[in-house]
Amino acid sequence: MKVAIYARVSTDKQELVQQVMSCVKFCKYKDFKIGKVYTDKGSGKDYFSRPGYNEMLKDLRSMKYEGVVTFRFDRLGRSMVEAIQFFSEMENKGIKIFSLNENLDTSTAVGRAVRDFIVRLNQLERENIAEATRQRLSALRAMGKTLGRPKGSKDSKTRRKGGYYGNSNAKSKKRGSKKPVAE
Repeated sequence: MKVAIYARVSTDKQELVQQVMSCVKFCKYKDFKIGKVYTDKGSGKDYFSRPGYNEMLKDLRSMKYEGVVTFRFDRLGRSMVEAIQFFSEMENKGIKIFSLNENLDTSTAVGRAVRDFIVRLNQLERENIAEATRQRLSALRAMGKTLGRPKGSKDSKTRRKGGYYGNSNAKSKKRGSKKPVAE
């Protein structure tokens, strides 16, 4: 069976080596032929900044591989909806998904049910971490702590708000508004 390997770490400080080597070892044990190893560094919630995942998905859709090997299911996406859509699409194409950590056979009804449960738990974990982080930041603000990067030599210009809602030009163009958003 020809498979793709997918590995992702959440930060640049983490290493992909352990995930990739474990997947390669699994493929050798199962006598799978590795077509390509796809990797990404960055959070699973940043859907558009995963070039390795997007390239793998394109190759899977063109049926280059019969399976995907990953270290954990949550490497394929931490949003429950996205993960379920991915699994469903791959199952409909007959592409098998192998996860080393969960050690499940998703070709059976029990395997799919356990996989769905694990994906739901991953979503719960992600939401709990985000909620705890917001609560901690709120508590620190209430104690009078200054948050964010300290002002320094790199601050020759006034900081502007970033992102979609902080960029008045992007918002006015997207929504058709004639008035720029106040910062």
